[in-house]
Amino acid sequence: MYPWLIPQWHSLLDVARAGRLGHAWLLLGDEGLGKEQLADALAQRHLCQQLQDENPCGHCHACQLMAKGHHPDLGRVSREGKSIGVDQIRTLCQRLGESPQLGRGKVVIIEQAQRMTEAAANALLKTLEEPAGNSLILLLASQSSRLLPTILSRCNKHLCPIPPESLTLRWLEEQGIRATPSQVRLCQGAPLRVKAYLEEGGDDERRSLLEQLCRLSLHPVELPALASRIATDLERHLPWLQLLIGDALKLQAHCTSDQLAMPDLVTPLSELAERHSSEQLLHAQETLLRVRETCQPGQLVNPTIHLHKWLGHWL
Repeated sequence: MYPWLIPQWHSLLDVARAGRLGHAWLLLGDEGLGKEQLADALAQRHLCQQLQDENPCGHCHACQLMAKGHHPDLGRVSREGKSIGVDQIRTLCQRLGESPQLGRGKVVIIEQAQRMTEAAANALLKTLEEPAGNSLILLLASQSSRLLPTILSRCNKHLCPIPPESLTLRWLEEQGIRATPSQVRLCQGAPLRVKAYLEEGGDDERRSLLEQLCRLSLHPVELPALASRIATDLERHLPWLQLLIGDALKLQAHCTSDQLAMPDLVTPLSELAERHSSEQLLHAQETLLRVRETCQPGQLVNPTIHLHKWLGHWL
């Protein structure tokens, strides 16, 4: 288990030892924390045939099937797709209603539960209220605000916090990855997000995209292509845009480069801060927040259109 999740696991085991684990849990925390590992450990504990001090034994038939990813009493909705539809949830609920094949109970895991459509969430409600047999329902989410209040009220909640920066840097170094504190902050402190960012060449992509934005007023013909480029990965690109504007505002307030989120872009940032007033930057920051909310995954909108309009204010 990832080192930053071990205290979370021990906390949940304490709840189990007190007999308060219940049948439904919502694991909350940013993407890139590995909440899936925590959910898998809870599932294994629920299905294990020889628990040892509330911990799964790791040796019984059920644990061996879990290790191979073939346990017949475990159902899962993965992170694939833009939304989680009602048919997927009905299938899971039907599985919970069937008798367990190995006798211990049933578990379902719903990753990125905030992507459930309203119909899907409503289909889950009855099962949350009256789960069949010895069932455990695990929801993973990064944004509780996008879950129905009725879903939230029926789940126990556990928050997975961002680990200390020093722990993230040490873990990355153990994986053979050298990261800077600035790169960790760019990824909102989530270790797995930092790892993917660096392995996939995210630093080069970020610099290229944000330099293109900074020179947009000099090359307005690039606006459609830039809007389309940002729209390809909103969850990664929109936080970069927010940090860019924040850094430009810091430069206007005479902050030094070591106080910036992106000190490697100090030259284009300085040019941006000179071309736009603080009022314009604050307005851009405010409207970008609205764009980000409007273009959440699962929303029936065309993000390129909203980004095209937002970028137009830079010209």
